[in-house]
Amino acid sequence: MTNRQLERWLMVGVLLLAAAFRLAALRDVPPGLSQDEVLDAGMPAFILAGNHALFFREGYGHEPLYHYWGIPFYLGLGENYLQARLASVFLGMLLVAATMRWARQEFGPVTAVTAGLGLAVSWWPVIFSRVGIRPIMEPLFLVGAAWFWPKRPWLAGLLLGLSLYTYTAAQVMLLWPVLLSAVLLITQRQQWRATLKSGAQMAGTAMLVALPLYLTWWADPSLLQRVDQLGGPLDALRQGNTQPILAATLATLGVFSFSGDPRGTYGLPGVPLFDWVTAVLFYAGLLITIWRIRLFPFALLLTWLAVGLLPSALTPQAPSTIRLVGALPAVFVVVGVAVTVIGDRLSVIGKWASATDYRLPITVYGLRLMVYALLITLLLFNIGRTIQHGFTRWPQAVETRLNHYQAVLLDIARYEKTQPPGDIIIADPFFEQIDAESWQRTNVLPRTAVPPTDARWIQAGPGAAGAMVFTGNGNGRLYVPEHAPLSSKLRQLLRLPDAPLYQSQQTPRFAVYDAPPLPDLPLLPEPITFGDRITLEGYEILPADGGQTIYLVTRWRVDQPLPPHLTAFVHLLNNQGEIAAQHDGLDAAATTLRAGDRLVQLHPLVIPPENGPFTLQIGLYTLPDGQRLTHTGNPTPHTGGPSDVFILATDLHFDEK
Repeated sequence: MTNRQLERWLMVGVLLLAAAFRLAALRDVPPGLSQDEVLDAGMPAFILAGNHALFFREGYGHEPLYHYWGIPFYLGLGENYLQARLASVFLGMLLVAATMRWARQEFGPVTAVTAGLGLAVSWWPVIFSRVGIRPIMEPLFLVGAAWFWPKRPWLAGLLLGLSLYTYTAAQVMLLWPVLLSAVLLITQRQQWRATLKSGAQMAGTAMLVALPLYLTWWADPSLLQRVDQLGGPLDALRQGNTQPILAATLATLGVFSFSGDPRGTYGLPGVPLFDWVTAVLFYAGLLITIWRIRLFPFALLLTWLAVGLLPSALTPQAPSTIRLVGALPAVFVVVGVAVTVIGDRLSVIGKWASATDYRLPITVYGLRLMVYALLITLLLFNIGRTIQHGFTRWPQAVETRLNHYQAVLLDIARYEKTQPPGDIIIADPFFEQIDAESWQRTNVLPRTAVPPTDARWIQAGPGAAGAMVFTGNGNGRLYVPEHAPLSSKLRQLLRLPDAPLYQSQQTPRFAVYDAPPLPDLPLLPEPITFGDRITLEGYEILPADGGQTIYLVTRWRVDQPLPPHLTAFVHLLNNQGEIAAQHDGLDAAATTLRAGDRLVQLHPLVIPPENGPFTLQIGLYTLPDGQRLTHTGNPTPHTGGPSDVFILATDLHFDEK
């Protein structure tokens, strides 16, 4: 087998290793989908519906290329977690292959294989190749720009300009050709004409490609919400305060061995990117790169790394591994440079020993084995670290499962697969429509699978008065996560048992109950329909039980699909028609309810200090416009036609507190 054939087989092995680390347990690591993943996974359908843009407003502003890349995955796989994450998996694989090809061209096979192994198994590139968000696309375009520079600067500029359409942090990469040209003018003065020409062609082409994006931002500055959120250190610098930017810069420079990302979104908080073996090789490779800066490939590598660190050094909460993603290839190629130089020095020692006929305790063959042993040691260190930190500790961490990923939905979906078909009600501390979309994607696999049961959602936990949905089928299961407990008053009303049917063990835990029967409440003589969509069937006023709060309990029937953010208001009016007590809220996600569903809602009202009499009225409105729904039931005394309030009771008196 020739050396070239050996290289190819090694690179194939690296790609297979990369595939294993990107595909293994893809549903469980990260543990469930994040809201960002669900948003990005929904963008292809949004685009196919005719919504095209150079910059999408959704999700605080998104560059478009990743979302267009996701369209084939959406069309081929449907809406599920595979569609959400495989787009990034493929980009991560392409990044490994492209980096090895470029590194082989510029630095040799040892550097290429070393960089490929690092990208294949290190947690930093692995996690961004597994999570379904757009940053992993940026470094792929930057490798392409490095590949064609300086031979085809216009093509390098095209790819550099396109990188700005992948991720916000790529904006700083426009400084790359400027910085590289400046370095080459200092180190290669005799070639200043070629340097200026190449740099100008690349920078000019990149600016021309990026111009439509900048014009879009100029026409609508409100699109730059995310950029505005990340201006902390720069804003402080403009005011003469250098401390924040110095702190962010030092934290970023130490990210490889001394400091780590303070957030736990993409790894264990505070853990550096490298183990000490890899870190030492990285620092050695960095020194070698600086020493050889007069050579174009090393100047390109060093300036790429320097500019790639800026998005973290200039923004708050540094270091940020996600904002550093543009520097990924450069970082691992620097490690490869160190391994290559070590191998070259060992080869020189071996040749010198052979030429001088010294009898050293190690042969040339043995010295080569030392290089292979170094690579294997480096590989094993990174594999062990990735498995320990990334695949074991991080997915099980409470912060990861509770705050960053919807792990409880994944656990509920697994349990639900073992149960007979039935309706599902899920309690959530703060429901958003994206939660329902996450449930759908978590719960279904291939396109041919039976679609999962649509869940109804109720809001529970602190700040929620309490509500319960009763489906038209009258059967099903109620899921209550520990971070969204039902209020004691609601549990009492529903007569839920103290012991659930099932209690999960992994944090955040959830409890499962049989869906309770519809409580018996006094019914209205004539039900009142609001907006031809939802009907008030009855109500009851629960006594204060010696406290300062009474509870109005209302019962509703859903007749048609409801508008989002539907809210009920309850007013307790005094004798002068003034609001003495009030409650606004509807603790069921309106968009998840179906025709035939019934809803029971608690409305707490603090007893006023005056004795009464009081009038109790109710109505419905939508947020954020405040538009009220009208009804055609009994009109208020002041109206003769449709009204937006309904009077439940008059001449009410309450016992003194």
